[in-house]
Amino acid sequence: MTLLSATKLADVPLFAGLGEAERSELADAFVPRHFADGEVILTQNERAEGLFLIDSGHVDIGKRLPGGGLALLAKVGADEVIGDMALIGRDVHRTAMGIARGPVATWYLPADQFRAALSQLRPASLQLQTELGRLVAQRVVAKASDIAGLLDEQPDAFTPRPQRALPPIIEGNFAAEAFLAKLPCCIMMTSAQRIAFWNAGARIEVPADTDLASVGAAPDTVWLVVRGAVRSALPHGAGVYQLTVTGPGQLVGIAAMLLDVPHDRLLRTSEQATLLAFDRATFAEMMTTGDALSRELGASVNADLVTALDALDQVEARILAMRRGHAVAA
Repeated sequence: MTLLSATKLADVPLFAGLGEAERSELADAFVPRHFADGEVILTQNERAEGLFLIDSGHVDIGKRLPGGGLALLAKVGADEVIGDMALIGRDVHRTAMGIARGPVATWYLPADQFRAALSQLRPASLQLQTELGRLVAQRVVAKASDIAGLLDEQPDAFTPRPQRALPPIIEGNFAAEAFLAKLPCCIMMTSAQRIAFWNAGARIEVPADTDLASVGAAPDTVWLVVRGAVRSALPHGAGVYQLTVTGPGQLVGIAAMLLDVPHDRLLRTSEQATLLAFDRATFAEMMTTGDALSRELGASVNADLVTALDALDQVEARILAMRRGHAVAA
């Protein structure tokens, strides 16, 4: 294998959005790795240490089955990337197996090297962080669409969750600012960055069962949950089918905003909530300034998207399992 070139990276969707200079910088971080027929490239449940760009050969991607065997999910080949979630965070584990089918040549990007570049605010790493967010957002939207299709196939198989219309609880002197330092998205921020983050948004108090966004609404706002919780759900019968619940320190509405597509789910408070709302222009500016706040916000966005994707995977598995059983509450 010759040295990896920026031109080759331009043909890979994950890296295609980077500039030529950023692709050149990133190409230098890849190292070659070769695998024999049947060799394991990705091991399910092991800590994800880096991503692989396939140079030649084919890889089977699948899930382990109880008692042995592999449920095949996909076959990937040259110029495709596997294990990309390794770049999202330090505690990410592989969700599937990757097995070489015939000799496979790859380029390997160590996650630690990527994070080191990110800590130095290297342009290539910051742009790749953004591209990873869009990639996971696409998977979140696709998974929600798959779940909607399953619900449509058997509209009477699940009991919808009704809207409760709970009255608000009146509390005085709640200092939301004090929560920021304890929230997952702000832990790694400096005090000055947290203040800048807080000042960029608009604090709002929202009663339980208030709709923040409906299906088909424009993605013009992202919300940080400071206190309370927000559920995403699909309209179902006379109520909704709950998909995910987002709690304090997590962002809501990011997938639609990153992809600039209408909301594909209903966003509704599941209890009285304190939220920090960011309009499109403000959120885009914070994500693209290239400073330390941009880096920390980008990391939080990607982590929250992965959390949402994992939750949707569990919902899909639950629906597929329950299709063989009895109706359950959504």
